[in-house]
Amino acid sequence: MNYKLFNESLLDWYYEVRRDLPWRETSDPYKIWLSEVMLQQTQVKTVIPYYNKFIKKYPTLDSIANENSESLLKEWEGLGYYNRIRNFHEAVKEVQSTYQSEVPNQPETFFTLKGVGPYIGGAVQSIAFNHKIAAVDGNVLRVMTRLTEDSRDISKQKTISSIKAHIETFMPDDAGNFNQAMMELGATVCTPRAPKCITCPVQAHCESFKNNTVNLYPFKKKAKAKKELYFNVYLILNDQNEIYLYKETKDLLQGMYKFPKFDVDTNVETIEDKLHIELSQPQFLGEEKHIFTHKVWYMNIYVVHTTSTNDHFVPLNEVRELPMSVAMQKVYKYIDETI
Repeated sequence: MNYKLFNESLLDWYYEVRRDLPWRETSDPYKIWLSEVMLQQTQVKTVIPYYNKFIKKYPTLDSIANENSESLLKEWEGLGYYNRIRNFHEAVKEVQSTYQSEVPNQPETFFTLKGVGPYIGGAVQSIAFNHKIAAVDGNVLRVMTRLTEDSRDISKQKTISSIKAHIETFMPDDAGNFNQAMMELGATVCTPRAPKCITCPVQAHCESFKNNTVNLYPFKKKAKAKKELYFNVYLILNDQNEIYLYKETKDLLQGMYKFPKFDVDTNVETIEDKLHIELSQPQFLGEEKHIFTHKVWYMNIYVVHTTSTNDHFVPLNEVRELPMSVAMQKVYKYIDETI
């Protein structure tokens, strides 16, 4: 491949047709960093309203560093992958305290921050500071494997690292726009299904187009079937207009609030023993399904009454202010049926 001509064709196309996205209107490294954190494993159309909301409420790095984690989780609610905002919050607090609120423009320093991996690091350091570091996401892997008829498994880290290193051998000086152009090409033209090869700006450089093998790439080992889990979830109300909630203290949903949930075969007596309260007989309200990356929850939702109270009970009028996962929000909507 003539990489000089490839780069010219790609960048000319990008300058002409690139999408008008809010994070492309700024040179502020903090805002670019925030957008890339949000865009990890999340579609652009989903991210845009969250990004705009965050930038309006937290226009500077200091403003988000000084916020409490529970409020940030509430603002992030519904965007998923909550470790992203927890790690970002820790990282910007370190930037505030150690680097005088200036996002480091030295890659080796930036990569030491919480939550900054190869993709985030490459994207921010190239777009904000024009360092020649490739940002390799799923879009870029798809483009590169089709361009070169690369049949290696893209789910393997050694494949990703190898492709990243290869890209960095021919990246042009305009590194930030090059990375964005590669991602734009994968998102809008070199799509997973029905790619628009006929209008592709780098069609002349693509081996799989030439050999009519586009749909064979990229190769990815078939994922395991999602694990299915079945729960009963309880809306436990007392006579003081309060409802029982936990605050998750570990795992991916750390800091989020949830309603008590138990395996479907757990009886009421066992629940009473675990929660140290007396309960009425559960009343069935409905059922919900929630799909995670690697598992599926099937939830039967019940309302239960009690005369007990303890530190887990929260006034009903305060529940809307607490951060909850999307799965728990699906349960929360049944509250109106219980009061």
